[in-house]
Amino acid sequence: MSNSKTDFNTITDDMMTSLRLAGDNFLTYFLAGLGMAALAILMIVAISIPIGIAAAAMALSMGPTFWTGFGPGMRTFATANPYLVVGLMALIALPFVGVLTTVVGAIYGISKEVVEDGETKAENAFSWFKRRFLAFAGAGIIQSLIVVGPIFLLSAILSPALGGTVTGVYSILLGVFAFVWVFITEGLLSMMLPAVVDGKNPIEALRVSAKLGVDRFDRVFGVWTAYIVLFAAMAAPAFIAAYGVGFTPGPHTAIPMIAVVVGGWTALAGLLLVAIVLPSMILARARVYAILTGKQLAAPKAPEVPIV
Repeated sequence: MSNSKTDFNTITDDMMTSLRLAGDNFLTYFLAGLGMAALAILMIVAISIPIGIAAAAMALSMGPTFWTGFGPGMRTFATANPYLVVGLMALIALPFVGVLTTVVGAIYGISKEVVEDGETKAENAFSWFKRRFLAFAGAGIIQSLIVVGPIFLLSAILSPALGGTVTGVYSILLGVFAFVWVFITEGLLSMMLPAVVDGKNPIEALRVSAKLGVDRFDRVFGVWTAYIVLFAAMAAPAFIAAYGVGFTPGPHTAIPMIAVVVGGWTALAGLLLVAIVLPSMILARARVYAILTGKQLAAPKAPEVPIV
């Protein structure tokens, strides 16, 4: 295992190298992403059909009186207990999470090839999907339970204790806890899918990821934090515009121009996020895992020199 010192330059190099690799392999990731997205849609539809039939049967059996009061009651409850509702929805969605993790895991698979072999092909994603399907699904479900479960349980405890409504300082504290818990657990489990790609089963991958997160906290959480900062920077203009912070009424043409600029940036940021940033984050995790577990990295490609 690598014991080299981690500093700001190390984290910067991790991110910049991963961004460069994502750009160099843009077409491969684009095609692999399209294929995996289509596969995910097919699987989600297959899962949704029996669930939809069961839900329709239940709706017909309850009668119109029940459903008349159900909608307003659920809106009131969701407004008063947002974290409880989100947690409950996340737990109900576990089968879908497992499906999505299998296709994301396949992208981790081709990222391992890029990092260790220097090249990959889009169709290799389907090979990783078939080889590690159950392991990817299990890892996704376990990770979701660890990340979302405690937030759901705490909200479920607070809600009845406070008379059915979590408001004021308790809501703020719950929000802070949710952010800190997600940050810590996602960081500790960020090496889990690379470990599954490396041949570990979900439980082994959990142990390996947690150990790397603790033993090499600086490297693992440094990369995780760097991408959070990058996401925040990309979303900042749209967030500021949404809340109107710092906008002063001016000429009639000023507000439309601001809207155009912010809208243009939001569209560009969204495109970059999907096309480059998210693949680069997967590459960064695959690369850090390879470094920390002593894998041999592919030699950087020399820039092509045009022959005159």
